[in-house]
Amino acid sequence: MERERMHYPLRYRRARSLLYVIALFWLWLWLGSAASIAALHHSPVHAVLAMYALAVVVLVSIPAALLAAVRMILTHPRRHAVVVPLNARQTLEPAHWWYGEKAS
Repeated sequence: MERERMHYPLRYRRARSLLYVIALFWLWLWLGSAASIAALHHSPVHAVLAMYALAVVVLVSIPAALLAAVRMILTHPRRHAVVVPLNARQTLEPAHWWYGEKAS
């Protein structure tokens, strides 16, 4: 018995968004993080904490980007997928369990 492969477009979009955020972070790190830390020269404790936070985020962003890229490769959307439009009436009907007569 052969099962159809399930497609989850939201996973692909989340992985793509994560890659965009990581790319923006690395761009900011390359262009502006030194100026941000230099602005903390009045408090060396804050500067050290900022450097520590940047080091942690850099180390976390590398495997996160790799996992997001792998997820994008594995869940790439199909080109021949069929889009089924929903009726407006189906989307506007309230759920039967939401705010019934027993709500206080």
